[in-house]
Amino acid sequence: MNEDGIKAAKAFAALFFVTLFLYITLYGGCMAVRQRGGPWVMFQDKLPDGTPVVRLEHHKLLPSHGVTLTFPGEQAPSRFTNAPLMRVFNNPNTNILPYGPIEFLDVTFLPGTVAVDVFGHLIEAVPRTLFIDGREIPWVEGTNIVVPPTGKLTPEKRPKRKS
Repeated sequence: MNEDGIKAAKAFAALFFVTLFLYITLYGGCMAVRQRGGPWVMFQDKLPDGTPVVRLEHHKLLPSHGVTLTFPGEQAPSRFTNAPLMRVFNNPNTNILPYGPIEFLDVTFLPGTVAVDVFGHLIEAVPRTLFIDGREIPWVEGTNIVVPPTGKLTPEKRPKRKS
């Protein structure tokens, strides 16, 4: 190999490693910014009488107690165990939960937006507030909300989401 070929190979190797370093640094910085808010955590459980309970938690917005939703008049699935099911919404996974499907999930920048259909009630957790069937409920730590079997949103009133 002549001297010009060696210089070109060194320049290519230097450019490759500088580009690799920049990519890793920028990717890591973007991921740190994306995840700094922390995810929503949802616990699905049942009371001893079989009444379903959902608890929403977020380590910054609701640091110690979270918000508990109780669904009287509904029955937890028979296959539901005695231990609560914990779901952390930190990546786009649209699995169906025991109490209903995930309607919408945007976790690009955490905590993001999580909308879950729980026994026909649309529960939306956004950093600003909690929405239950389209009604805005401010985040107050330790709140226990009883969601009656009535007042469910009809399919026509539900927000239209792009597929």
